[in-house]
Amino acid sequence: MKVVISCLNSKFVHASLSPWCLAAGVREFSKKSHDILIEESTINGDTEVFANKIINQKADVVAFSCYIWNITKTLEVARIIRQNSDCKIVLGGPEVAYRAKDVLEKYDYIDYVLSGEGEWSFPDFLDNINGELSLIAGLAYRKNGEIITIPEKEYHDTPPSPFSEEFFSKLGGRIAYIETARGCPYRCAFCLSGRCSPLRFFDLERVKGDIIRLACSGSQTVKFVDRTFNANEKRANEILLFIKENYGKQIPENVCFHFEIAGDILKESTLDILSSLPIGAVQLEIGMQSFNEDVLRKIHRKTDTKKLIENIKKLISFNNMHIHIDLIAGLTGEDLESFKNSFNIGYSLKAHMLQMGFLKLLYGAQMRENSAEYPCTFNPEPPYEVTSTPCLSADEIKMLKNCEDALDRLYNSGRFLFTLEYLIDVVGISPFDLFNDFGNSVNGDKMRLCDYAEQLYNFFSTKCDKVILREKILCDLLCCSSSVQIPNNLKIHDLLYKKAKRYFTKEVSKHTKIAILYSENRIFAVDQSKSKNLYNRYEGKYYSIDEIQGLFSE
Repeated sequence: MKVVISCLNSKFVHASLSPWCLAAGVREFSKKSHDILIEESTINGDTEVFANKIINQKADVVAFSCYIWNITKTLEVARIIRQNSDCKIVLGGPEVAYRAKDVLEKYDYIDYVLSGEGEWSFPDFLDNINGELSLIAGLAYRKNGEIITIPEKEYHDTPPSPFSEEFFSKLGGRIAYIETARGCPYRCAFCLSGRCSPLRFFDLERVKGDIIRLACSGSQTVKFVDRTFNANEKRANEILLFIKENYGKQIPENVCFHFEIAGDILKESTLDILSSLPIGAVQLEIGMQSFNEDVLRKIHRKTDTKKLIENIKKLISFNNMHIHIDLIAGLTGEDLESFKNSFNIGYSLKAHMLQMGFLKLLYGAQMRENSAEYPCTFNPEPPYEVTSTPCLSADEIKMLKNCEDALDRLYNSGRFLFTLEYLIDVVGISPFDLFNDFGNSVNGDKMRLCDYAEQLYNFFSTKCDKVILREKILCDLLCCSSSVQIPNNLKIHDLLYKKAKRYFTKEVSKHTKIAILYSENRIFAVDQSKSKNLYNRYEGKYYSIDEIQGLFSE
């Protein structure tokens, strides 16, 4: 039987793991012969072109992996396929697993929905699609006008490796994903990871082999999809030590490994290993959600926030890895003041990225299924973002959206760190209020960087020293981009600049950009031929004008 397995990625740079996991399951467990073809695209691609590409394969079965970011486009593709083919269409993945009956009732062009761990259920489905469907765990299907749903099975084994030669031939340097454990030790009310299956770990020796293969595949980023990488201290340490010992040997030096961790349960042994890793070898994502422990308890997440703060500070002090921390707006019991406090604490830690997310009411999550305990309103369309809660009004959430935009453009981009440090020091407002005030006063949509910098200067120039503000913004622009234009309201034309520019271009590097800091009697010079740092910025150096001015005329 000919089978097409498909997934629509959010961006081309992502290489979805799920189709390859299904294919590996078929190879390992199927009792019949099936011709498997994997077709990938993105949600931004041409729907009809991709649908026709699948139709032309003349498959017997077409399977789609469904997530919140691709479900709308996936259904469009499936509808076009049904109009032009009599193949069987089956959906799987977290976006349909917890509403299988609803999907079959709403979309008559979908034949089946398959829930559970597909490495086992999908080959069973293919082997028995023309036989007794009631024997297929996790399957939902129509029979005599009724929708039948079969309970899932629970698995405890390690699934077969998805990393076939065909996988590597199609990876093409994109972000590579690896799964070394399944399930989660937490039962957060907004998440599905703890509900999927009990936490179990895959064979460690196979994991090490997969790490080497992925690191040598041409991908510069290898992301672990394990929901809590450090849930098992000993195992996490062994993987990190393996990366350390092989980095620059079997593992190329330009590869970065991404892990999601729980910050408060980090042990000293793990911190010691992390502190000793080469610069850029690892990046960590830490989902705090909130620093309000009462709020965390309401969503069934136990966190020692004091220990969390302490460990994040240690990680950042190592100065050898990118640290990404997450907050979620819209959690049960968290009002604006509480979120502000969490934001200000998070910002004070000086992580390389402070992500402001918004609660999503996922199918299958407790927060969606138990509206009495978790009352809120949310958008019925994917990704089901919360629009109001008893503690956070719709207007407040709209306001936070603008705050998020300013945070991303000013801080997370790494573009205005000097400026932000100066403004927070002298303007006299909290970090949250600074981003919120600016974000809700400036419309940054489709605005060029130089225009955004101009708006930044105009907005804050009445609240601080104009000369210093101008110089901070100039220094930031030189550190963040080799092609950025300087806003007209920041330009000053003088002979000193021309002489200094000529000198630094000749004596340091032709890629050197400079700014004259009149308030400090210094020159700030950035050699943009160098690599960027963990904040995605070029490093700059300061030179005293009095000490080197005589060199300009030599």
